[in-house]
Amino acid sequence: MNEARSAEPLRIGVAGAGAIGCTLATLLARVENGGTEVRVLARGATLRQMQVEGLTLHRRGERLQARVIASDDATQLGEQDVLFLCSKSQDLAALLSAARPLVGPQTLVIPLVNGVPFWFFQGQPGPWGRRAVQAVDPQGVLLNALEPQQLLGAVTFITAERTGPAQAVSDNPLLIVLGEIDQRLPGPRMQRLAEVLSRAGIEARCVPALRDTLWTKILANLTSNPLSVVSGATLDAIYGDARLLPIVRRMLQEGLALAAAYGARIPFDPASFIAEGAAMGPIRTSMLQDHLAGRPLELAAIGDAVLELARLQDIAMPVTARMIALAHFREEVATHPIQLAA
Repeated sequence: MNEARSAEPLRIGVAGAGAIGCTLATLLARVENGGTEVRVLARGATLRQMQVEGLTLHRRGERLQARVIASDDATQLGEQDVLFLCSKSQDLAALLSAARPLVGPQTLVIPLVNGVPFWFFQGQPGPWGRRAVQAVDPQGVLLNALEPQQLLGAVTFITAERTGPAQAVSDNPLLIVLGEIDQRLPGPRMQRLAEVLSRAGIEARCVPALRDTLWTKILANLTSNPLSVVSGATLDAIYGDARLLPIVRRMLQEGLALAAAYGARIPFDPASFIAEGAAMGPIRTSMLQDHLAGRPLELAAIGDAVLELARLQDIAMPVTARMIALAHFREEVATHPIQLAA
């Protein structure tokens, strides 16, 4: 982000208009008194709906609508000051390739993904250095696609569900935690973006130790998403049903041990974590939504990458490994149904 443009409207690109992208673009485009220009890279029915009727977000009893400039050709949208990449982790490389014309020398790129991010080891001291996380970036394509200073880390706590092309619903509080991946103190570019997000109704926090927050999100994904696919349960049941809670508690214990091995300071106790999960209500996880819709599951980032990090630390995660394996099995059966003998 070019500091020389600080007095001009912030050009914000959103690549990917699923549940999170739609929520983010709608709220940013509705910021009062200007200050932002929102452009969306989308395709198919979502793009057509966006061009005809704009974006629609149902939030806490309100129907919010917004008009944005949208295209399936990134060259028509131009270089942006900030680019949010909103996709499943397995689609991130293809999305970044399609969005490349949106990225200029000063563009700040912010991937909003679940699970272990491809930049996990980047900017960190220690034996793994710039190691790629093989489960999410096996060839290191993402790791080498951007200059480190162009990348801003983010941990997203947004529950949203796509209800149709260019339409989403999101009723819970919205939070994005921002941080430099090399743990530098928050600077002006981050502060300016946080101010814009806050004006859009999204709580934005700037922190120096983003990986502490990242591990909180990793544990939330880990204990809820695979189990939701295996059980079909919503968040209130996952964290509140006596039949599921023993599994959640074991997975949380295993995850906390792994987080500690990577130096994370987790700001919650297990009881509070579980209570907050139950309080989310009858929300379907993003992975359960994908499973029910027959879409590929984000198990590589949410599950396989965690097990990869555990192997590097020689930490056993038996319950977690079994649950992830069962979720993979469920996905495979949904894709290729088992033929039972008569």
